Amino acid sequence: MKTIEMDMFAKYKKEIAELKAENAELHRIKTELEQRLQELHGEYMLLRYQFKGLPSHAEILKLRQEMLSLKKELRMRGWTETTYHQ
Repeated sequence: MKTIEMDMFAKYKKEIAELKAENAELHRIKTELEQRLQELHGEYMLLRYQFKGLPSHAEILKLRQEMLSLKKELRMRGWTETTYHQ
C-alpha cells in the first residue's frame, strides 16, 4: 500500500472542500438564473400576446370557464342546441 504525506493529504482535502463549496455556490446561482429565466419567459409571452392583441393563456382559461358555466346555466333553464336552431 502506498502512503502519502499528511501535508499533501491536507492540501488535497482542502482543495476538495473548496471545490465542493464552489460547486454549491454555482448550483445556487444556476437555480436563481433558472427562476429568473422562467419569469422573463412569462413576461415575454404576456407581452407577445398583448402586442398581437391576443388574450393571455390565463384570460383564455377564464373565458373558457365562464363559457362552460353559462352553458351549464342555460341547460339548467331547459335550453338545448336543437331548441336554438328551430
